[in-house]
Amino acid sequence: MLSAALSATNTNRQPMTARPTIVLVGADKGGVGKTMTCRVLLDYLARRGTAVRVFDSEWPNGNLQRFAAEAAIVDIAKVTDQMRVFDGVAADALTVVDIRAGLLSPTIKALDEAHLLDDVRAGAMELVLLHVLGDTVASIAEITRAAEAIGTGARHFLVKNKTNADQAFDWDTGAAKAMLERMADVTIDIPALPAVAAKAVDERGGPFAAFVADDTQSRLLRGRVRTWLEAVWREFDRVKVIEGDTP
Repeated sequence: MLSAALSATNTNRQPMTARPTIVLVGADKGGVGKTMTCRVLLDYLARRGTAVRVFDSEWPNGNLQRFAAEAAIVDIAKVTDQMRVFDGVAADALTVVDIRAGLLSPTIKALDEAHLLDDVRAGAMELVLLHVLGDTVASIAEITRAAEAIGTGARHFLVKNKTNADQAFDWDTGAAKAMLERMADVTIDIPALPAVAAKAVDERGGPFAAFVADDTQSRLLRGRVRTWLEAVWREFDRVKVIEGDTP
C-alpha cells in the first residue's frame, strides 16, 4: 500500500523549473534526525547556489537556527505564521520548512484548506516532502496517509537517517527492508555520522560545510564530516531531490 501511495504521489509532475517551491522536512515523532536532515539539505542547496527561505517550526525554541542563522522560528499551527511562511512562496527561492514532530499531517491539511495543494496538483507550484523514518516501521500507515493527502503532483521521499551507527532499525531487516529496496528511487539513505564528529559539529554550530572548512577544528574530524556530507549529497543527486542538472 505504501509503495502504491508513493508511486501515485510522485507521478504526473512537471520538471522543477521556475515554479514556486515548498520543501517540507517532517517526521512522525521526534528524535529521528529530522533537523539533521534539514541541515544537510541546506548545505546541499547552498552548494548548488540555490536561494532559500528557511523556517523552523520547533516553536518557541527552534534548534535549526543554531545551524542555519537565516532560519526563522514560527508556530506552524497558527494561521498567522502559516501566512508568514506560505504567502511568501515564490519562484526566486525555495521555501524550506523543518516541521515539528506531530505537525506534519496538520501542516499538509492547512495547505489543502488554503488550496495550495490545488496549485501543486495543477503544476503551478512544486511541493517536495522529505519524510524521515524512525527506528521502527510502525508509522508506515501515517506515511501512506500523508502521501494520499498530498496527492499527485507532489514529490514524496522517505529518509532513512541512521542517527546512531550501533542502533538496530526495523527497516534494515525482513519485509520492511524488501519494501524499501523496491522503493529505492524515492528512498534517501543517510549513513550515521560518527558520534564524536557529530558532537564536534553541534558544539561549533553553523552548517556542516562550515565545519569542514574550519581549520581550527580537528583535521581528522573535518575529513570524516566531509566524507559523510558528500555521501549524503550523492544520495540527494541520485533520487533527484531537486530536479534539474546536477552541478
